[in-house]
Amino acid sequence: MDQKVLLNRDIDRTSPEPFYLQLSRVIEDAIDCGKFAPGDRIPAESELCRTFDLARSTVRATLRTLQDRNRIRVVPRRGAFVTDPEKSGWVLQVAAGFFEGEFNHDNRSVETTILEAVQTPFNGVAADALNLPQGARGFLLRRLRKLDGRVALFSVNYLLPELEDIVRKSPVLHSNGSLNRTLSDAGYRIYGAKRTVEAVPASEEIAAVLEVSAGSPVLLVSSVSWDKDGRPFDYYTTWVRTDVVKVTVQAEIGRNSN
Repeated sequence: MDQKVLLNRDIDRTSPEPFYLQLSRVIEDAIDCGKFAPGDRIPAESELCRTFDLARSTVRATLRTLQDRNRIRVVPRRGAFVTDPEKSGWVLQVAAGFFEGEFNHDNRSVETTILEAVQTPFNGVAADALNLPQGARGFLLRRLRKLDGRVALFSVNYLLPELEDIVRKSPVLHSNGSLNRTLSDAGYRIYGAKRTVEAVPASEEIAAVLEVSAGSPVLLVSSVSWDKDGRPFDYYTTWVRTDVVKVTVQAEIGRNSN
């Protein structure tokens, strides 16, 4: 099949979203729909430039983004090939937040308890992640989430101080409102994110919150998200009980998340 037919969507040149991110999503959607299978070669740089009328630097930024997400593997002088998720480890793909699918589509019971929502000094990793001076004040949000009545995860969000009013006026503090959707609607849309996932033993503090024994294995997800100007605005850490939640973390730039 003609690869031009496989990538038959246009770039929206009126959108504030960078062209390389739009093209990344076009190619990822084609992969997710099965138009490109693991091992298939995607169109060459020159073909992508012609098809979408984009500069070579833009196409190269797209390929770097896809390779960073483990969607493709670039082989010098041969091209870019679709990776096999089962062989490439943990794949962060779609920015759908914890429980959004369950709540919106699967009709499962999701409960959120706000444990803390305060403006407080940020130090250490949180300040560094948000490019704030050590000790600068930010908005801290701690939440406990339950799925079908069972404690599932504990999240701590470190937000820029100007986001406090936005969050306080939203459903996030009073219901199961989506934090990322709230921020996106206020103009803080995710254009990039760096996320890590690791298995850790639950500390006594985390174990008490998650209602597990100290030392029990949990997943720790850490993430920093930034806007179209590259400014980070949300850093979070989330501890997840995998005996309650089967975690598939996906981070697709340009869609609502978390």
